[in-house]
Amino acid sequence: MSASQELAARNQPGGYWVAAADPFAARHAITGEVPLDSVRRVAVLTDGAARLVALCGLLDWPDVLDVLAQGGPTELISRVRAIEAADPSCMNWARNNRSDDATAV
Repeated sequence: MSASQELAARNQPGGYWVAAADPFAARHAITGEVPLDSVRRVAVLTDGAARLVALCGLLDWPDVLDVLAQGGPTELISRVRAIEAADPSCMNWARNNRSDDATAV
């Protein structure tokens, strides 16, 4: 998806929702339930912290959980920042901003 396509899809049906841009987006949250006894690991990430999976495809979700278990949020975000820094023109991984907020818990 190009940067202009990404912007056109933001907060639109069939696109993706960003609450920071429009609090109404929270009404489009994807929710679900998982029995607590079946949960082994969990992480909460902003889209900026999830870039290695969602944007770049360099890791999968189990990989992210492994990075978090071994190096914590600092390691995950360091990896995100390294990829962003390696592509300052946003050509390898099309995105609207060179760097995005990144939070991981």
